[in-house]
Amino acid sequence: MNIETKRLIIRNFELTDESDLREYMLQRVNALYEAYPDFTADKSKKEIAFRSKSDEFFAIELAEEHKVIGNIYMGKRNYNTRELGYVLNELYQHRGFGSEAAAAVLEYFFTQGVHRVYAECCPQNTPSWKTMEKIGMNREAHFRKNVSFHTDAEGKPVYWDTYVYAVLNPRD
Repeated sequence: MNIETKRLIIRNFELTDESDLREYMLQRVNALYEAYPDFTADKSKKEIAFRSKSDEFFAIELAEEHKVIGNIYMGKRNYNTRELGYVLNELYQHRGFGSEAAAAVLEYFFTQGVHRVYAECCPQNTPSWKTMEKIGMNREAHFRKNVSFHTDAEGKPVYWDTYVYAVLNPRD
């Protein structure tokens, strides 16, 4: 896949993207939402090898700099549905890159015949759900205490609520 927007190129990962992937994934180790606590610099070779072969993870490249600033996830689900996810390098957040990339990917997958796309986030993650709304997704559910990204001092899971957003292919 190769999608070009005004500022971005959304494409399959390449092995040469390893250092950019490592940079933004190391920022996620202690992230408040959807942390990757066991990600290490040493694991970046294995992760880039996996993502370069994946048809669910796509690099978000800043066209002007030829730098990968994050990724879009379009996980395959039942009933011709995909699950949307996105991660951006902290240095590139709050500039509209996430919504630009996500909107372009939605359009691409809808032209490929995908029927429905949904995404989930914690209600406290306002930038994430505002991105979903900006690209035309609608809130369909609020699940109570259904996910855990962290543990407390005693090692017990700390549960979070989840908003679920979705959008249907306008061509259907």
